[in-house]
Amino acid sequence: MKLYNITYFLREGIQSIFSHRLMSIAATSVICACLLLMGSFSLVAMNIDKLLEDIENKNEIVAYVEETFTEEAARAIESDILEITEIDSVEYMTKEKALENFKKEFGDESGILDGLDERNPLRDRYTVTLRNIHDTQKVADALSEVDGIAKVSARSDITDKIIQVRDVTTAICTVLILILVLVSVFIISNTVNLTMFNRREEIAIMKMIGATNGFVRIPFVIEGLLIGIAGASVALLLQWGVYEYIVASTLSAISFIPTVSFGSAIWYILIMFYGVGILVGGAGSALTLRKFLKV
Repeated sequence: MKLYNITYFLREGIQSIFSHRLMSIAATSVICACLLLMGSFSLVAMNIDKLLEDIENKNEIVAYVEETFTEEAARAIESDILEITEIDSVEYMTKEKALENFKKEFGDESGILDGLDERNPLRDRYTVTLRNIHDTQKVADALSEVDGIAKVSARSDITDKIIQVRDVTTAICTVLILILVLVSVFIISNTVNLTMFNRREEIAIMKMIGATNGFVRIPFVIEGLLIGIAGASVALLLQWGVYEYIVASTLSAISFIPTVSFGSAIWYILIMFYGVGILVGGAGSALTLRKFLKV
């Protein structure tokens, strides 16, 4: 395609947007609204996944060392523990340090524990984190077999609940996003269809004076692409502003809830917004235009 043809088609597409401002604004608004809904559900799903991931990371296994073991002997079994491939990291803690942490948890009421300093009932222990939360019971069983480990504390029941919640949440959010995508495509396609219907006479006249299907179609496709890009850009800015406001004003006040920053999700949102915007705007215009070219 020659350069002057590209310039002509681009100019025609831009002029068409301004010549039919109301329909262009309507199409852009519909695309923007649908993308905002998809983006909002996606960010909610990402934050839920982040929260569950944080809970998973804090789900540790505690392996208590035999009381008869000296500190030197207790530290020596760390190499045996690390041979368990499903383990990500291991931290050794003496019983004195464990008692100190226990007192900190009691805060102002820690005085009731003062008598335990001389006869510390706690044990030296290893705190173990896993590579995969699904391996909780497997690692607990392997730790029980390590020589020098007297007891293993692993809440596999809580782990199973976390896995179930994550799987159900992921499935629900995925289904909702897919439904929104289908609904959005349907609504946007009908908006594009309405735009083409209002301009059917313009298309018919161009065909009657000898314009080829390609010559008629290209300006409309460019117009659809530009509208899709405009809708995606507006949706991105609104999504950014609304999300940052909600995180700053609401979620930041609840410090124990981890949140996904918009910056870390920007590429996913960009690809989704502009991908859907361009696909629906450009391809939607091209496909809808086919029936109006039959003059």
